[in-house]
Amino acid sequence: MKVSIKRFRLFLKNQAMFCEFSTIVRSSLMASIALSLSGCGSFGPPSVDRDRFDYMNAISNSWKQQTLLNIVKMRYADTPVFLDVGQIISGYQLQGAVTIGGTLNSLSALGDVVTMGTAGTYIDRPTITYTPLTGAHFLQVMITPIPPPALLMRAEEGWPIDTLLQIGVQSINGLSNRKGGARGYPADPDFIRLLAALQRLQASGAIDLRVEASKQTKEEGTILVISQKALLPEVQADRVLVRKLLGLRPDLNVYKIVYGAVSGKDDEIAIQTRSGFQILNQLGANIEIPPEHIAEHRTYAPILESGDMAQSLPPLVKIHTEKSQPADAFTAIKYRDYWYWIDDRDYRSKGVFTFLMIILTLADKEDRVQAPIVTIQGN
Repeated sequence: MKVSIKRFRLFLKNQAMFCEFSTIVRSSLMASIALSLSGCGSFGPPSVDRDRFDYMNAISNSWKQQTLLNIVKMRYADTPVFLDVGQIISGYQLQGAVTIGGTLNSLSALGDVVTMGTAGTYIDRPTITYTPLTGAHFLQVMITPIPPPALLMRAEEGWPIDTLLQIGVQSINGLSNRKGGARGYPADPDFIRLLAALQRLQASGAIDLRVEASKQTKEEGTILVISQKALLPEVQADRVLVRKLLGLRPDLNVYKIVYGAVSGKDDEIAIQTRSGFQILNQLGANIEIPPEHIAEHRTYAPILESGDMAQSLPPLVKIHTEKSQPADAFTAIKYRDYWYWIDDRDYRSKGVFTFLMIILTLADKEDRVQAPIVTIQGN
């Protein structure tokens, strides 16, 4: 078959143009795929900025919701469940593909035909491990009372001592705090007076809490030191009042703190601390319960207190209830067709609720720190 020199040269020219065009298209497509996929994700150190804070916010929100849900469940005599996030492993996969095809036909009315195709895949498959709080660890964290040294040393770190005692203490030298639950009762008026006086003494720097180890048993114990220096008349009055309410010797300024309901000694302060369950139960007593739930005996009625006492010792956390999902909530959960939530504009409730989650860890003495594991898979 004879081919004219003119047609042969045209074929070679078209073929060269097609190869050059294919190279340009392939380079452009690869660059565009790389740019588009770089917006989807990245590997290695750059992924820490995104993943760490996203997971941190998610875990923080779920921790608040879990705590609030268990407070509500205990108000209804329901079983609380606690799950810890044990491990998070993120696996990434990035794939891309480019296809180019074409035909040369200078004699056709359509001329040369070039077809192009691109494909990209970005996959993020996180693996999250949950650890239920069960067995001995459950008893250690939720049933065991908080050790007095662990609770009271938070006051030395700057936490208000009246808030600490209202949350974590049931009685001090026989003076009872408010108790929640179906058999709850109001606080002793002298307990309220004691908290107010201790807070004023703390603000003036007239009291000091120290943790000392016994030489015989090597166990840590806490002592309360009341300053003997000259103070303002109102502070001196609080100093006298604290000793009187607790039945302490007025000529001493150092008093040993022990666990118990009543000491029986005038140089000791017996403190009966609460467990995690008792704290959650107490906070549940202040929930705004729907009236029909109380009428149907799904939960107990709130404890009635006089106006003066409720004002002197306000609820630690205000938990609201409504049918629709709240719009401005610090945290919220749905339970029995109602939304239970804490208002984001209620600074006191938010602060106490956040501190509550810290308090619940004080009874946990087990060292469960694990090395972080990061797994990144890429193709």
